[in-house]
Amino acid sequence: MTAPPGQTRGPHRPRFLVVRLALTVLLIWFVVSRIEPRQAAEAIGSSLPWGLLWVLLLLPVNLGLQWSRWFVLLRAADLPVSARASAAMMFGGFSLGFLTPGRLGELGRGSLVRGEHDAIAIAGLTVVERSLSLVGGVGVAILAMIIGGYGNWWKWSLIVLIYSGALWLALHPPRMVDLLRRVSPLLPAGLRERVTTGARRFVQGWHLAGRRATLTALLLSVLQVVVVLLQLTGVYHASGTGAPLLTVLGAWAVVMGAKYFLPVAVGDIGVRESLAVLVFTDRNLPTAAAVGAALIIYLCNVLLPALAGTAAVVLGGGRGKPAPQSPSHSP
Repeated sequence: MTAPPGQTRGPHRPRFLVVRLALTVLLIWFVVSRIEPRQAAEAIGSSLPWGLLWVLLLLPVNLGLQWSRWFVLLRAADLPVSARASAAMMFGGFSLGFLTPGRLGELGRGSLVRGEHDAIAIAGLTVVERSLSLVGGVGVAILAMIIGGYGNWWKWSLIVLIYSGALWLALHPPRMVDLLRRVSPLLPAGLRERVTTGARRFVQGWHLAGRRATLTALLLSVLQVVVVLLQLTGVYHASGTGAPLLTVLGAWAVVMGAKYFLPVAVGDIGVRESLAVLVFTDRNLPTAAAVGAALIIYLCNVLLPALAGTAAVVLGGGRGKPAPQSPSHSP
């Protein structure tokens, strides 16, 4: 696949891919070494059919919130992309991101529309959309962990303070760029280049969308993560563990919050499951049911949308109208 405009392929990419493939295999081995596949299969079977039905019932809500977040940003930037084309781009991004750690391949959404300027603008908006997903997800995870009784008040005070600062920077990109400019000399050359490129694209996308659309997209991110936590908690509860719902919700919040900071696995497989083993074991909760629930979520929330995205890419449904130039908006 050709890299989107403005995105180059460095010689280090194949090496990083090999490392991440090795990490993916290591994560899967860790899960299998702790939980026998038979136990996970039995846990999945015990949660059927109601657990699966619960996840599938909320799946359109989950995908609808993600599409709404993406379409809000596109409309705010005045890009000539229809609702149908934006959905095809989103699902195509799922497919492109499936084989890349941290779903970085979703930056290739811009390759699914005609016009160089559209692709560049969409790459910036994609960085904003992915960043808002991270900020919203971590915020919901922190709140759910507090409700679930994790940690001491002083620890949460510190975490909330750090998160508030990160949220403020996300909503004030010039300040964020100024901070990165000050600390970037301390980073290794490769990481410094990636951070600088990501920050530049974020600022570009933020200026295209504007503050109002960014805040709307952040709210949609929060709602989407809440839906995912409800999916995980519901399918786990359907397996008949009898664990308190708030405790389970807090455990899944820890898993999801940590997952955002561990974009190491190819295909997004292994991270969620290995974190579930660690967190649920620490909380003395049935672990096999957690792995089974994580696998069901992986099938429904990750694999099925990626397959739908493959169809969108093959059919070329994401191609929109070419734009003569990238629109420019003040925040």
